Amino acid sequence: MKILVLNPNGSSEVTETIARSIAPLRGRTGHEIVCDYIPSAPQGIESDADVAFVAPLVVEIVAKGNADAYVIACFSDPGVEAARKVTTKPVIGIAEAAYYAALQQAPRFGVVSLGPASIARHAAHIGRLGLAGRLAGDRAVQMSVAEAADAHGARASVERVASTLRDEDGARVVILGCAGMGGHRPALQESLGMTVIDPVQAAVAAAITALDLGYTGAV
Repeated sequence: MKILVLNPNGSSEVTETIARSIAPLRGRTGHEIVCDYIPSAPQGIESDADVAFVAPLVVEIVAKGNADAYVIACFSDPGVEAARKVTTKPVIGIAEAAYYAALQQAPRFGVVSLGPASIARHAAHIGRLGLAGRLAGDRAVQMSVAEAADAHGARASVERVASTLRDEDGARVVILGCAGMGGHRPALQESLGMTVIDPVQAAVAAAITALDLGYTGAV
């Protein structure tokens, strides 16, 4: 069966980063995993306006698509709820998948975000999911999507923020709050000595399980 991992921004470079982060999952499943993006979308989804712009595009792609499951690879989960209303196929947002994966690892989680606007959107989403009491902290690296995706240039900043979430906020698991941050996970998990969750990996793993167990959505 086919899983479409849709990066709803217009960056082929970030899409390639996403593809690299989920490469280990490809070898562990018989399902086809395809990564794509939306060329007409902003290069990074960093504002409420960006989210509003791409959400209907996500819904249209899901409605017209031929995949058996969809992963929406943006940590704002744009269009996820609306897309679930136009298909019976699983539609999985990476933020939601990451939160649930984190709660299987520790009582409270921390999030490494891009900037203040991202933190505000995350807080609203976490509140809607009823998980506000499980959030230890959400701190920003003050970077764009492209900057945060740089596995070398952004590493020190991401590690510094993650360490603060652990040491000052009491997080016992850390979520990388951007689809392009997955390249930081292996080194960061080793340096922190705690579980670090790449939200795209979490969402793709959830999509694989949904297909393996025959889960369907409800229009």
